[in-house]
Amino acid sequence: MRVTSITPMKDEGPFILEWLAYHRLIGFDDPIVFTNDCTDGSDLLLDRLDVLGYLRHLPNPSMMLEHGRHHWAVIEYANLMGRLKTADWVFSFDVDEFLCINTGDGTLAALFAALPDAEVISVNQLAFGSGGERSFDERLQIERFVRCQALEVPDEGRPSRRGIKTLTSRRAGMARLSNHSPRFDADRAAEVNWVNAGGDPVPMENRTTEIKVLQGPMVNHDLAQLNHYALRSADSFLVQAARGNANHPDKAASMTYWRRYDHNDVENHAIARWIEPVRAEIARLLEDEELARLHAHCVEAHRAKIAALKEVPEFAHLSNRTKVVHTRTWGSTEDER
Repeated sequence: MRVTSITPMKDEGPFILEWLAYHRLIGFDDPIVFTNDCTDGSDLLLDRLDVLGYLRHLPNPSMMLEHGRHHWAVIEYANLMGRLKTADWVFSFDVDEFLCINTGDGTLAALFAALPDAEVISVNQLAFGSGGERSFDERLQIERFVRCQALEVPDEGRPSRRGIKTLTSRRAGMARLSNHSPRFDADRAAEVNWVNAGGDPVPMENRTTEIKVLQGPMVNHDLAQLNHYALRSADSFLVQAARGNANHPDKAASMTYWRRYDHNDVENHAIARWIEPVRAEIARLLEDEELARLHAHCVEAHRAKIAALKEVPEFAHLSNRTKVVHTRTWGSTEDER
């Protein structure tokens, strides 16, 4: 079985090895990563991982198209790749997303065994907040950030919904891959066995277009959840804000974005079983001296970027605003946590 993933990246250097190690351990064996405009050395790190055979690293086609819709360009290009048509399963997701399997031994094989007839599996995102963490450090994200939004979707008198990313099998016969879900021709849409992470059939409407969310009772995390570490620490959030949006250059991360994703309602340790295996896998990867050097460079570049941004009035203001939220929420005025 070959499980292919499609992921765009820019300046994510310190977080790449954890993301790769984890997803290799659960069963992704064909990651394809596209980068654009990297300034932290993450493109060189990915080149080394490509040479070592752990993934494929390609330049984002957006670099030739002269527009800022980097994620869109990746998806358009990926649909031209014969590799997607020969993979057993395909998944499009980001480096701040970790597919957490909540059945069996926590691998993709366990998920597929739990849903043997499924041709398409949509997994709901679960937003993990900052947990009051202000400073960047090298602890694993899956160990450091454990507070998230509640699993149960609240009934607020209007249709509630949560975003999805979707595993699609070759036998599904998709017309094309999109970021959140596949699209199907009209004659195939009604036949495909498309389920959520509880095994419930996904409604028939809109299967010929991209489905970005599941609503109300269709939101389910029983068999799998997509841990979304959208913010990380307050300091790393500054780098994200400076980097900009992958599809909308005029919509960089801001306090509005922070408030939208800083969910710390409950603790969730579903992914914790992988902490030690991931730590061991990263250590194994870093036995390659060149990879270790490139990773260390990315970490130091990230630290330097944070320090530089704090000297820029716009980002110093953003840092102070997150500090106010931190103090109100966590009852601490310390800069370091």
